[in-house]
Amino acid sequence: MRIQKYLRAMRLMSGFLGALPNFQVHQHPQAFQIKIKSHWSWFYLREQQLLLFFQDPTHLVTKWRNRLLSATAELYIGNQSISINHLHDIIENDTYSKLDHGLTKSDINPKDRQNFSSCFKLTSNDLFNILNADDDTRGTLLYLRMLKMIIVAYIEKTTTIVESKHLCTLNHR
Repeated sequence: MRIQKYLRAMRLMSGFLGALPNFQVHQHPQAFQIKIKSHWSWFYLREQQLLLFFQDPTHLVTKWRNRLLSATAELYIGNQSISINHLHDIIENDTYSKLDHGLTKSDINPKDRQNFSSCFKLTSNDLFNILNADDDTRGTLLYLRMLKMIIVAYIEKTTTIVESKHLCTLNHR
């Protein structure tokens, strides 16, 4: 219940599909201007904002992982499925050992929603190589590569601001 109150407060303060009736936050003298690209029709934000809300990178990464682990979500990239079953199959496959992929069953346990360290294991090059060898797992591979980009852009301390901007805007040329 308390989370819903916080989310509602954030929504009203930012002007996202609602407004405070007696206090126009965006008209505050200390509000700043934001120029949103006109072709970003999917991105909603008022041009004047007094404050912004950000999710911390750790929760962003674990939320991305948890979406993969969800029993109810059906995820696809194009016609490629993204599935936790691909990772279960690798763990259970006698062809591979833990030394090959680095995963344990606890890394893909949906009940452990804050298992941040498993996000690093899910983005190892060894696991990527195994997933890349099977055409049926390409969706899962792409999903985990995007997770790796989020980790590199927002969590790794060696990433420069320019590299981070490049990764988080997917501005690859």
